[in-house]
Amino acid sequence: MAEHIEQAVLATGLSRPVCTVLVDTSAATDQRTRVAFQNARLWGSRVELTLPGAGWGAAVARGLRHAAQVGAEEVVLADPIVPADLEAPAAESRLASALRRLREQKRPGAVCSPLAAPWWHRLLAIHVLRPLCAPALGFTLVDPQARTLVLSGDAVPDVLSPSWGLMRMGWEHGHGLGLLAAVREAGLDVGQTLPRIPHPEAFARLMNRDPVDRGEASALLPTALRLASVAASVREPVPVVPWVADLGLVKGQLPPPEVFTAMLTQCSRAAQVVASRPGEAASWPEPLLNSWHAARALQADIPAISERLWLAYLARLGPWLRFGASAGGYTMPARHSVVAAARQFLLATGTPVMAEQPADSVSGDSVASSLPGAG
Repeated sequence: MAEHIEQAVLATGLSRPVCTVLVDTSAATDQRTRVAFQNARLWGSRVELTLPGAGWGAAVARGLRHAAQVGAEEVVLADPIVPADLEAPAAESRLASALRRLREQKRPGAVCSPLAAPWWHRLLAIHVLRPLCAPALGFTLVDPQARTLVLSGDAVPDVLSPSWGLMRMGWEHGHGLGLLAAVREAGLDVGQTLPRIPHPEAFARLMNRDPVDRGEASALLPTALRLASVAASVREPVPVVPWVADLGLVKGQLPPPEVFTAMLTQCSRAAQVVASRPGEAASWPEPLLNSWHAARALQADIPAISERLWLAYLARLGPWLRFGASAGGYTMPARHSVVAAARQFLLATGTPVMAEQPADSVSGDSVASSLPGAG
């Protein structure tokens, strides 16, 4: 992984010194990661920082503090838990692409390199997080949970000490959404590359994850809702697209039967709860819009808003999944329903909506996709 990162950085024609930093969160007695790092064939210097037992967020914060101390001009945050894009030539890797895009920005800030995933592992993003975050970020995220990013040196202090103080960074939750939000609020540019293809073993592990994950939602929804408070501070409204492509958008592709059944069961339970509460059984995307407005209040109860939005999302998801299954998966009719809801939400929040891009492109970078299985 270290070798791949360094090669990608060097392939961009960087003339400055390169240092690879390992923030090792292994147990103090576990030497495997440190030994592998010491044996890596690197051209530049290397630094080891130990943080036994720490989570992703604490490790990222430690690495960024080190970058700030040494005056790094560019910082690459790479997620070693889900290695991806390793088979691509260094110069063509998504990581190299992210660095090049960072240098092309007018106000260099951050570029995330999302992970490719089948559509049923992106359901929370498809229905909730992408439209909810777009007014503040100015583009439609492929993966709000992105953990591989590149930052400019100017963005590092803004990430470590967000000036506006309206939301916690969410470091402890293991996602980069708060990081992107801080960079955007600081007036710097944010963007994304096309998704990286996970290593087959990592992809198999991802496929075993629950597609309707309450833990994931409890980490991401509060951060996304707090973004509503800063949407008005964006200097000028930026047109965004209401939809971006996901890996596996092909007719007839459905989750495994047992996964699909478990998803529908969970959604049905939530629908019963929502139906029992007067005024909460509104048609989508009204609950999403109501949540966005509620989060903008001075003393908004973000946890309570998150809980209501989670239940409303599940109540929406069940009928949508059944509709998609009858049509053969995430097909054109199912996609059109997502686009219509997102467009309605964006317009209602005063966000300009760009003409929909082709299915093989990603907002924020407008480049053609080469993802296998992307339709």
